[in-house]
Amino acid sequence: MDIEMTPAEKIKLNQLYNASLMKFDHATCEAVAVSQSIGTQMAEAHIGHSTYIFARLCNHAISMISGVPRSRWVRADFEQWDFGSAAGHSRAILEGYLLFIYIVETPSSQEEWSTKINVMFLNDCVRRIKMMTNIGAAADFDGMEQQAEELRGRLNSNPWFQALSSQVKKRCLSGDNLMIPSRDEMLARAGWDKETFYAYWDLLSQYAHVLPISFFRMEPNGRGTGLENDTDKGYLATMLDMCADTLVSATDLMTEAFPDTATARQGLKSKFDPGPRSNRPIPPQTKRKKRR
Repeated sequence: MDIEMTPAEKIKLNQLYNASLMKFDHATCEAVAVSQSIGTQMAEAHIGHSTYIFARLCNHAISMISGVPRSRWVRADFEQWDFGSAAGHSRAILEGYLLFIYIVETPSSQEEWSTKINVMFLNDCVRRIKMMTNIGAAADFDGMEQQAEELRGRLNSNPWFQALSSQVKKRCLSGDNLMIPSRDEMLARAGWDKETFYAYWDLLSQYAHVLPISFFRMEPNGRGTGLENDTDKGYLATMLDMCADTLVSATDLMTEAFPDTATARQGLKSKFDPGPRSNRPIPPQTKRKKRR
């Protein structure tokens, strides 16, 4: 059983959760406002593709903050204190950030960019073929196998790709690789400690799926039941804080790419739609016609 907290420790944990929720709310507001402020702009290909990944990070952040207790984003007459409500979205934000910094990075050459995007296209193509095959809809991916071979041909004729190790090339050509670097290499680029990341990753995976850690230590009226409890509250506070830092880093990179969006970062007062009423843009007021 978990060690029971003292009243003072419970108060401190409660304050920690509230502060983490506010921090994540702040980060989500600014990220969404920046994403919506980009609009239609001319940009380099790698920047353009990164905006799509950034938008997905924002969507996961919105879903996460809409599902955690005490959020101002939703109205509810109860609180669901279940870490599972945030685990999947937290994991998506963390892994999505690694993909984001991989794509937003300025390539050294056109050959490098061509390799990166074609590896990703091939991964997508192969996954779609497998998915359609598994559900018995082989006719729906007609032409995808030919597209996969065309992508392999582009990679094999690319000098930058040919300079990679044989093992990396093999995995890329099979469609297994989404990114050319390994996850550990991307963690180093992100400045994240590998051991810490995998500790959180394993915990999040247990709750994103229904695995033993998520239910073996459930307690009556407590941990794992959805009722307010110290364990789930602590896990939620930790991931709200970590994901807030991740969103801020992604938003910083996005505003570097689109400097004119920096003014959209107004903290909890950022404007975007849909969202909480206080964050919606104020429609322009029409002037009343003066009576003669």
